[in-house]
Amino acid sequence: MAERAAGALPGAGQGAGLGAGRSIGIALRTAHLGAMALLFGASFFGAPPSALRTWLAATAVTGAGLLVSEASHSRHWIVQVRGLLVVAHVGALGLVPLGAGSAALGAALVVGAVGSHLPKALRKWSVRHGTVVE
Repeated sequence: MAERAAGALPGAGQGAGLGAGRSIGIALRTAHLGAMALLFGASFFGAPPSALRTWLAATAVTGAGLLVSEASHSRHWIVQVRGLLVVAHVGALGLVPLGAGSAALGAALVVGAVGSHLPKALRKWSVRHGTVVE
């Protein structure tokens, strides 16, 4: 087993670099979290709908970018738990215009947070194949 250089991060030198695709994904995720936080906070504190439009648009645009980025990782993405959670996440957001407001945004926030922190084996489990697929 190769030893890690003193001070080196775990995984360094093992394909853990920040390529352009990974950097874009991190930037999109960060922007999405920020936009969603502002949207949820503004909604929670009763901001008027006109004040929410910018953050709703920013959340939607960054979310669409994330969806494209994540779906490009595997042709099985949509039948994996991670893809199904995105469908649930977007579905919760779809309830906002129907009057669900902060409750729907909160549900979307929870679904997104849980989905992002599931173990890899669960995120990549396919309901179609009945096993983990890459």
